[in-house]
Amino acid sequence: MYGLGLDQLSLNLNNFNEKNTTLLDNKDITASNYIDEVSESKLHNAAVSISISTHNIQNYLNVKSAEFSKGNTNAQQVLSNLEVGKVDYVNFFEGRKFEKTLTLEEMGYTGKPISQLSKEEAKELLSNEGFFGSEETSKRLVKFVEDLTGNEPQALKESRQGIEDGFFEAQKLFQQELPNVSKETESKTLDIIDKKIQEMLKTDFQKELESKHLEN
Repeated sequence: MYGLGLDQLSLNLNNFNEKNTTLLDNKDITASNYIDEVSESKLHNAAVSISISTHNIQNYLNVKSAEFSKGNTNAQQVLSNLEVGKVDYVNFFEGRKFEKTLTLEEMGYTGKPISQLSKEEAKELLSNEGFFGSEETSKRLVKFVEDLTGNEPQALKESRQGIEDGFFEAQKLFQQELPNVSKETESKTLDIIDKKIQEMLKTDFQKELESKHLEN
C-alpha cells in the first residue's frame, strides 16, 4: 500500500540534496543549467522551496515507517496478552478501546480475526515461524522500508528513525513494557537496516579492499 511512496513523489534524496548544494554554492553554473537568468530573490525562493520539499519527504518517510512499525507491534502486544488469558485486548483492532491503527490486512495478515483466536492460536502466531513472530515481523518491516525508500541511504536513515519511533509509540499506547517478541523484533530490524546503511555508505575503495581480502 505504501511501497509506492517515493515513486509517486519522483524523488531521489541524494540527487535532490546534490542539486540543492549546487543551487546554493555555485550560482553561476546553476543558473546556466536551469534557467538563463535568475535573480537573487528567485534563487532564495528556489532554495526555500527545496528545503520545504526535503522536509516534507523526510516527514513522509518517518510517519509511514512509524505507522507500519507501530501497527505490527500493537498486534504483537495484543497477541501476547491474549496468549496469557488477558482477553480485554482482543477488541483492539476493532477500535473499541484504543486509537486508530493499521488494519491487519494492511499489515499483510489474512488469517483468523484476532478476536476469535484461542490462546494456543495466539501463541502460534508469535512463534518463530508465526506471522507476528520476531523473525517474520522483522523481515516484513525491513521489506517495507526497502520498498518505501528504494534502498537509498539517506532515506533509509529517516525510515529507520520512524521504525524506532513506532516501537516507542506502541509502548506508550499500552502503557506497559513491550513483550519480548517486540523487543527481539526491534533489535533484529534495526540491526539489519544499520548494516544496509553501513554497506551503502562504503566507498568504492573500501569495497575493492574487502573484495581483495575475500579473494585471498
